[in-house]
Amino acid sequence: MQNISIKDIYAGMPDAKDEIATNQGKKFFESFIIPPELPIDSLLDGRKFLVSGYKGVGKTSILYYLQNLIQQRDPVSCTSFIYFKSDFEEIKKSNMDAVAKKMTALIDISGEIQPNKVEFLHIWRWVFFKKIVDDSEENSNNLFENDDNWDKFVKEVNKISFSSQDKRVLSLSSLSVSIQASQTAGLSAEANAKFDKVAKSEAAYRELISIVEHCEQLFQKLNKTDIPYYIFVDEMEAYYGDSELFKRDLTLIRDILFTIHRINGYGKVRIIAAIRNEIIYAMDRFIQTRELNKIIDGYSAPIRWYYSNTTSLDHPIIKILMKRISIAAPEQSPQFYDWFPKEIHGKDAVAYILDQGWNKPRDIVRLLIAAQNDSLHCNDTSFTQAAFDTLRKEYSKNSLTEIRQELQSLYSSEEIEMVIRLLRGGSKITTPEQIRKNAAKGSKARAFWDERCEDILEDFYRVGFWGNVNRNGEHFQWRWNHKGDTGVLTNNGWELVIHYALCNELSIMY
Repeated sequence: MQNISIKDIYAGMPDAKDEIATNQGKKFFESFIIPPELPIDSLLDGRKFLVSGYKGVGKTSILYYLQNLIQQRDPVSCTSFIYFKSDFEEIKKSNMDAVAKKMTALIDISGEIQPNKVEFLHIWRWVFFKKIVDDSEENSNNLFENDDNWDKFVKEVNKISFSSQDKRVLSLSSLSVSIQASQTAGLSAEANAKFDKVAKSEAAYRELISIVEHCEQLFQKLNKTDIPYYIFVDEMEAYYGDSELFKRDLTLIRDILFTIHRINGYGKVRIIAAIRNEIIYAMDRFIQTRELNKIIDGYSAPIRWYYSNTTSLDHPIIKILMKRISIAAPEQSPQFYDWFPKEIHGKDAVAYILDQGWNKPRDIVRLLIAAQNDSLHCNDTSFTQAAFDTLRKEYSKNSLTEIRQELQSLYSSEEIEMVIRLLRGGSKITTPEQIRKNAAKGSKARAFWDERCEDILEDFYRVGFWGNVNRNGEHFQWRWNHKGDTGVLTNNGWELVIHYALCNELSIMY
């Protein structure tokens, strides 16, 4: 007889980075399952370098798994991380933005500053070269042969700094202070005037370009030792809001991907990055991607948790659930039906649990956390229908929060809320026409829906806010993006169906 309760189960944390940071690494790796189709070897040998997927599918977890695997295979290997969101705070991004605009003008034949043509390629190249120098120093300078080329490379890289008091070093911070770039559309008249006044500093920007290009030439000449060396890049986020800052961040992400592809091509280091699908869609929609699709299509390793038999106990999401339960009672080898009833609300328990989620590992984390926060049932030694009924509110609220976050790469918070208000308290099954009718004539919501209807239908379907149902015929037909049914349908009897997990928070009966 089992003597552990729901509150004893290893739930983990919604973000893998936090899980590792709070010393839960051992349990994290014990409960880890590799997505069925993920080409691990291709990521490690350089044939792929981009882990992609929707929010919550486990992109960061995969990076940590790869890091752990590399270190297990060779304890002397070197691995490090670059976090786009936290390592490059707003002030650094602003500095990079200002410098990039000036450098783009120098590189551009026309000599005109055009915000939609700003490139960060040279700056990112230096960032990675600096990272390589720093990583080598932290590893006793044993990643590359300490020859003349390495000495020259280090010296050249260290001629640039984000911020430095040394007059012999080019500081990105001081360069950006010299040119007051507008945060709105383009450059203001005042900023243009300042550019004229600091024309003499063009030599510094040209020197910056020259240094980076020289660094690259030297980098290609470096001789790598046999110590495995990997850099992981994570947190490549951009949020729709201030239009220019949003486009700046998307451009930064676009150019970091180009830079990773370029540096990987020299075979001196393996750089592996993780990116959300919605960021890829946002780049394609809001900025000039410049054939980025060729890199994404050729080097991306998508994370998918599809499984044809959704009632099977072999579904990887159910395996993740059982692994987390097993960590709390390894000697008992708990089985699914030791912890769950055969049916929940008349539905097979496995199918019920899967239908409450989006085939993502984070669904399980969110489910377990909600169950452990339930004071009525957290001490129960198994999950009952009553336990699921009680945790539903918190699970639904947290699920909607994550969907909102996913959509913030494409819409402002106000726009997302306008759509949600049109659905709140309504029917689980609806149509585009009905949603439009819910918006008052002449209202901001009606105008927004009329303007962006096609985008909204597709984007909300893609992130799993709604799916499709066809009620014609003897049996209902269902379509969900997370089950591999690409593209929303709105004709020939197909309607929209709000995801089950969101209904409670939206006050929708089902």
